[in-house]
Amino acid sequence: MKKNLTAIIAASALMFSTVNLEAAQQKQTKQPQLKDWTVAVFLNADNNLDYFGARDEKEMAQVGSNDYMNIVTLIDRERGPAQINYIEKNNIKKIKDMGELDMGDYREFVKFVKFVKENYPAKKYCFNIWNHGSGWKDKQKNVVRGVSYDDSSNNHITTNQLTIALKEANEILGQKIDVLGFDACLMQMAEVLYACKDYAKYMVASEETEPGNGAPYDEILKDVKKGMTPADFADNWVGSFLVSYNEDSEQPEATTQSAVDLSKVDKLIDAINGFSKAVIAGKHSGIVGRAQAWAQHYAYYENIDLISLLNAMKTYLKDVNDPSLTTAIEKLRAAVKEAVISHGYTDDKLENSHGIAIFLPGMSASVPKLYRELAFAKDTMWDDMIDEIGKRAVIDEVLKDVKAGKTDSFKKAVAKAKKDPSNAVYRSLLREVNYLYASENAVPAESKSEVEKLLNNLKEAVKR
Repeated sequence: MKKNLTAIIAASALMFSTVNLEAAQQKQTKQPQLKDWTVAVFLNADNNLDYFGARDEKEMAQVGSNDYMNIVTLIDRERGPAQINYIEKNNIKKIKDMGELDMGDYREFVKFVKFVKENYPAKKYCFNIWNHGSGWKDKQKNVVRGVSYDDSSNNHITTNQLTIALKEANEILGQKIDVLGFDACLMQMAEVLYACKDYAKYMVASEETEPGNGAPYDEILKDVKKGMTPADFADNWVGSFLVSYNEDSEQPEATTQSAVDLSKVDKLIDAINGFSKAVIAGKHSGIVGRAQAWAQHYAYYENIDLISLLNAMKTYLKDVNDPSLTTAIEKLRAAVKEAVISHGYTDDKLENSHGIAIFLPGMSASVPKLYRELAFAKDTMWDDMIDEIGKRAVIDEVLKDVKAGKTDSFKKAVAKAKKDPSNAVYRSLLREVNYLYASENAVPAESKSEVEKLLNNLKEAVKR
């Protein structure tokens, strides 16, 4: 009997130990709670925005994660290693040391998405890329466009790399990102929208530069409610952002913010192509070039608001009887309005901002080589239209001068043709100056011999 009792006690102890072990193993492998929203910020403060990055995390902590929302950041600071933080109410909780990261490498964003999915899953995701953003600009003869500039690595995420990163993010999440935000300057452009359109539902960004303080995370996050739709989330972001910088705020600044429904971008691209085709076919590039000067411009002159360009063209349409162009303009206007679900500005000098900017240089500018490598440029006729504008500007200047008996601009054009003989602008110039000289007889007698000599030089140049 004693032996049996001992055996029973031993068996019970073994069973109890096994149960405890299984419970411990279950606890270790327990899946994290699935919440309604996860707001994840890829916070690249490894630059002169370091102070603002730490400040924004404190703003997030004023609200903190709750039973229906996770707030998590990957922050890389200017003088220190990166870390992943979980933002609680009044507490920034370090989850993982990451060492020194190149936050200008899109693969780090992808890794962050994977970490978020595994540790802070949600029904809906907002991923926000926090840093400097840059418009299309010439910088030491190189065209720069992108986001997440890391001063330690001197690297950044390009627009084409955004597409790669977001595609991989979708594969990890098993769904589109619900709201893609850019707490960065100058990112709400057609070119960027095109890069992101297949991988997120809504995109929130600014056409203009953003103040150093960036998004007011305390104000934005306090209004996130359980069950909030992605559209409402994006609209709330825009509204909170604008209130924080309007003229009645404690920190009035001139800026913009808008939210775009990315499911409408394909229709927008069709309208951009239709507009570009109508401009080229109807030889209206001169009108677009002149309207560009009156459109709403941003920090870089080449960044203009798309609808403001169409509005500026009204002045010139009275001299043009082209129903195709008129129809194309109205279709493009309607497509922009349909895509933009929320927008605004905080200063009257930005009153012609309607939510989507686009790259359009002045009349004498050309399309940068790196711009042509964008998916947007390859898949649309927008860059072809810009070529026509530049070509028309050169030709019109030469024709005007030749009619007035001046040849300086013609000489410059011939010199450029010798260096770039395959450029179509010089073949068109040859045809139109030759017509002016031979058919219209519009060249003053005193400059005829000089014009004839330059025409022959141009013919030789374009034959190469």
